[in-house]
Amino acid sequence: MSRWFANPDAIAAPADVEWAPWVRYTRMPPVYDAPGTKEVAAYTEEEQTLNSAVHEAGHAVLYMAAGYQVASITLDPAGELSRVGRALVDYVPASGPWLDFLLKDAAGERAETRWLRETGRWTPGRAWVAERHAWHDRKHADEVMRACHHRELTFNGDHDDWGDYAWIMDRTDEALAPVWDQVLTLAHHVAEHRQVTGEDAARIAGFAR
Repeated sequence: MSRWFANPDAIAAPADVEWAPWVRYTRMPPVYDAPGTKEVAAYTEEEQTLNSAVHEAGHAVLYMAAGYQVASITLDPAGELSRVGRALVDYVPASGPWLDFLLKDAAGERAETRWLRETGRWTPGRAWVAERHAWHDRKHADEVMRACHHRELTFNGDHDDWGDYAWIMDRTDEALAPVWDQVLTLAHHVAEHRQVTGEDAARIAGFAR
């Protein structure tokens, strides 16, 4: 078992506000010594662009590696946020094994965290921010778990329970390992061009179309 932390903003919420687990819990301890997550991460504009590109490339590459297609990948202009954050992968709808979709959902934050470590940019605060910004991905993962197995995605830190996010993160790390160079190649292209078609994403990442 590994420890997960309940975030203070959720703990301090009004009694009539219910915070879903995918918003409340993070594996990294919360950081609230700055006005917001932007200040905690303290990225340069170039770092934020590449960080976002790596996150989205992680999603896209695992999705394509499982045999599915993406329609496009978009990075918003610097300083702007879309409805789900700074960037977005538009997926071609598909059906398949449930785990394919859980791994795709978790791939963004896990790719982001690996990139931070490998480039010497990792800090506990930045790792926490990566988790907090992945709330939409975690929400979708919970929806998949409920639809396929009629159970909620748990955050107990149980690496042996396939329904726990710790187990999902472990499997995602394993899935990213053999395609990591493809993630980075696609990420750098996305960071440079900001708008990439699904056909170009597949080609650049080395997947036949």
